[in-house]
Parts: sequence; C-alpha cells; structure tokens
Amino acid sequence: MGRRLRLLLIANVALWAAIAAGLARSRVQLDALGWDLGVLRDASRLWLAHRPLYDVGEQTRMHLAQFGHGFAIPYPFAYPPIMAMEMAPLAWVPQPLAFAVVALASVLALAWAAWRTAGDARAALWVTVSYPAVYALLAGQLVFVALALFAASYGLLRGARPLAAGLVASLLAYKPQLLVALPVAFLILPRGRRALAGLAAGVAAQVGICFAFAPRATLDFPRALSAMAAYTDAHFRMSLAFTWRGFFASLLGQHRAAATALAAIAVCASGAVAVAAMYGRRRDEAATFAIAVFATLACAWHCAPYDWVLLAIPAWLLLPRLELSARATRALVALLAATWVIVPIVDAQQSAWGAGLHPAMPLLAASAVWLVRAAPASTENA
Repeated sequence: MGRRLRLLLIANVALWAAIAAGLARSRVQLDALGWDLGVLRDASRLWLAHRPLYDVGEQTRMHLAQFGHGFAIPYPFAYPPIMAMEMAPLAWVPQPLAFAVVALASVLALAWAAWRTAGDARAALWVTVSYPAVYALLAGQLVFVALALFAASYGLLRGARPLAAGLVASLLAYKPQLLVALPVAFLILPRGRRALAGLAAGVAAQVGICFAFAPRATLDFPRALSAMAAYTDAHFRMSLAFTWRGFFASLLGQHRAAATALAAIAVCASGAVAVAAMYGRRRDEAATFAIAVFATLACAWHCAPYDWVLLAIPAWLLLPRLELSARATRALVALLAATWVIVPIVDAQQSAWGAGLHPAMPLLAASAVWLVRAAPASTENA
C-alpha cells in the first residue's frame, strides 16, 4: 500500500470514528439521520395513499404522523413524481433501516463508480473524507447514485454503446438539473449523438409512467418547482447554496434583484464557456464528459454542498493524466480540506456583516479551468 493510500485510509478511519463518537455523545435519535431521505419517503407514502404529492400541508402531516417530530432542515418535496415511485420500496420500513440501506447502497455506488471510472475502487477514499460526501451520507442523499449513473453512462459511451449510455443517463431525470449539460456533451461528441436518442427515449418513458400513475402530480410538478424556489429563498441558508445565485446573494446582501440578475448572467456565461470547451475537446471523450460535469454544477440554480460529490468524475478522469508535483499535490489536498470550511466562513461573514464572499463558485471555476487546461488532450477517440 502506497504512502498516499495509507494516509487516506487513516484519515477516513479518524474522521468517521469521530463522527460516530459525536453522534453517540449527542444522543441523537437514529431516525433523525437521513433527513433528506425522510422527505423522499414522506412523498412515497403520499403517492401510495393517493394523496396530493406537492401539497406542503399534506407533506407536513405525513411527516409528523411518521416521525412525531420534524427534521432540523425540512423542505418541500420538489422532485418529479417518478422519484416518489422509485422510493416506494423504502416508504414503509423504519427510518433507521431505510437510512442504513441507502447508506450502504451509496458506499457501494461510490466504490463502483471509482472502479469504473478510475480503474481502482480505492480512489473513492479521498471522496469520503470530503465535506460533500459526509453531508450526503448523513442526510441520506442520493448523489452517489447520480455519480454511479454518470460513471455508467461514460463507460457505456467509451464502450461504443451510445444508445445504452443515453438510456442510463435518462435515469438522472429524477433530478432534472443533472441533465443540463450532458445532452450538450452527447451532441458534441462524434460518437455520442446516438446517446441523445437513448436519453430522449428514457425520459419520455419516465414522463409516460408519471402520467399513467400520477397524472395530477405530473401536471403539478412545474408549480412545485416554483414553490421550492420561493421556499429556498425564504428559508435556505445561503452558505449552503453552492451556486452563482448563492455567491451574489451572499455578496450583495439585501439586493436580491441585482443578485438574481448577476447570477443569471454568470450561469449563462458558465454555460457558454463550457460549450466552447466541450467543442474544443470533442475528440477527447473523457475531457468532454468532465467538462459536462463541471458545467452541471456551475450552471445549477439550486445546488447544495452534497452535489459536489459529482466532482469525483472529472478528478478521476483527468488527474491521472497529470504529473503532479509535490506543490500541486499539497494544493489539491488543501482544496479538499477547504470544502470543510466554506459553510462556516460564509456563516461567519453573514453574522458579522450581513454579507460576504461565498468562495464555492470561484473555487469551482478556478479548479475546472486549471484541470481542463492542465490535462493533456487525448486523441484516442479521433
């Protein structure tokens, strides 16, 4: 075992032992773990009971009936109806069991994605010491499933199975913002265009299922998105918004209209730069796919810290091409450690001055530009 791998293993053991000890000392209720998962299970129970899926009052009543208490960070269910259907098997089991199942599935999905993309499951060890991964695991988030879907789609594309790659990518429609950039990458890649047919077929099938089994909820979904946006504006901590909207809202304080306008400009600019970069690397599937993942996060209007787990894909694809110096290695370790202090830094600024600099998006943009430019181009797909 190499020195870096031993250090990563030690860091993982120390971190997760400390988390377990902290949870034990806090005497937190076991069913309080997986707060995001609890919201998804509430939605599944509403769907199974043929009750309104996007009615916040119904969601609250279902939640209190199941748990008898509220999670620390409640929020309305605003996923497409297909998510409530997909989570139905976990709807009626106890929350601790559901959380354990999702946590185990997340770890396995992460290890598989690392093996499929980096060729070594142990490459997952640096992910599990990051703040996004810890947040995702404790919240019961499904971003590790999304990570595995990205990895599977890339692997199928590399294996000259573009139709299957598109079908797999269509499963990301459970969270539509994950499909912002990937269709563009498929369009640009020379052998990726058939993937668009698979993607369209998969999304159409899911929309058909939604209309067949939850027609009212499917029609209500656009309104639910609007309600979720209003809810996050009123209740969501800006320090947890890893977006250009969070950057400008934190910077400009009460000037919401100006912050929204500047954020929209930044999102459009990020998208334009990403499209140009993907076109420039169109003969390099790995680089194009990596840029698409960067663009997915850079162009998101709502993005929580746990979504940054997806950055493992560009890191696994492009970092092996670099001959990292000791200085560059230290910089990457510092960047990984920085994920732990972004939220406290923003909270401290907000508390002291009512505004501040949110470093998430500048860090993401700088990292993306550096990695894509530094990674030598590959022409093996030409």
